[in-house]
Amino acid sequence: MSVKNIIAVYIILLVGPDCFPQIESGFKAREVLDMIALCNSFTFIDLFHSDSAILPGGYKKIYTSGTFGMDNKFQLYQKGKLVIINLRGSTDKKVSWLENIYSAMIPARGTISISGNRFDYCFAQDTLASVHGGYALGIAYLYKDILYHISNLNRSGFYDFMLTGHSQGGALANLLRAYLENLPDSLLSDKNQFKTIVFGAPMIGNKAFAEEYTQRFSNSMTSFNIINPADPVPKFPVSYKDSGFISDNLVALFSEKERIDMGKMLNDGFFLLFEDAISNSIKKFSHSASEQISKELGQVSLPEYLDDFNYRYLDARVEIPPVEYPKILKDSSILENDSLMAIYPRGEDGEFLNQELYKKEPWAFQHKPYNYYVSVLKKYFPEQYAVLNKKFLSENL
Repeated sequence: MSVKNIIAVYIILLVGPDCFPQIESGFKAREVLDMIALCNSFTFIDLFHSDSAILPGGYKKIYTSGTFGMDNKFQLYQKGKLVIINLRGSTDKKVSWLENIYSAMIPARGTISISGNRFDYCFAQDTLASVHGGYALGIAYLYKDILYHISNLNRSGFYDFMLTGHSQGGALANLLRAYLENLPDSLLSDKNQFKTIVFGAPMIGNKAFAEEYTQRFSNSMTSFNIINPADPVPKFPVSYKDSGFISDNLVALFSEKERIDMGKMLNDGFFLLFEDAISNSIKKFSHSASEQISKELGQVSLPEYLDDFNYRYLDARVEIPPVEYPKILKDSSILENDSLMAIYPRGEDGEFLNQELYKKEPWAFQHKPYNYYVSVLKKYFPEQYAVLNKKFLSENL
């Protein structure tokens, strides 16, 4: 053994392996599976009053926050020297959906006031960057408790943090990452390292914000957005200019090699024609949401809304396959009716060939956090998927 290797082994034995960082850049399927399992904690607690059946091994829940602002909360997990901050997604409460609807853009740097208390924030350095007002307000309610726990964990030697969340929780996790990375060293230790893995998250900012986020975090392979292409939520809020569909399809008109997505081109054209009217409508919806939030939670004041409403997705998107919706008969009594059974032919698998006999998939089925978990298993861990007892939750049907 060389002298260099002997010294390295000695250092490990002297200080212990836990002193070394556990955040690693790059896409790791096991991390993704663990994070979506943790994201399901909130769902399992709500449905079954326990999350023990979904939590991955090796993770210890060390904290569950109270409810903040627009029904947001978060959990902290520990695995070795790694800490996970898991932010909850939308709930069935009205105020939680007001957070999503509050989609007017505000500058990525500014001040939010809540009942007279200032939240001076910076989500990006680019002065052209803008972000979702509702999610920025969500961070304004959460940040004090999150910073308190990060600082406490720093004092105990924890500096590696994974941020995760599903749906609204994913949007908040992405925006929280931007907030934490832009804090001055006086407020947060520069030893901290962050990685973000989110699922089915809506968009949170404009092109300038997305480009800065991508350059700083996605390009370093420390931020990943897991997307099911059949899930409509990651396509929200409105986006049109930066899609490239109009220019791409105009080129396609003169090419035999390209296919034209006429529906998307007409949709983008619609937004371009009625940009001002749509912008004003979004501002009105957001103003109404702000008023209702103020009535329920105390006076809130955000920076003046921007005219921009063209959201852009964050890069480092990883697609997983849609989940197959189970065959459920609209009327199960058909199975007990011999005359009907004779009329409707069935295939070798026993299923009716007439698909009209089966229920249609609910629009939100592909968005459910458990279905993201199942899809990740199916794509990256097929052996575990094969022995999974619950391929879907009956509550999601």
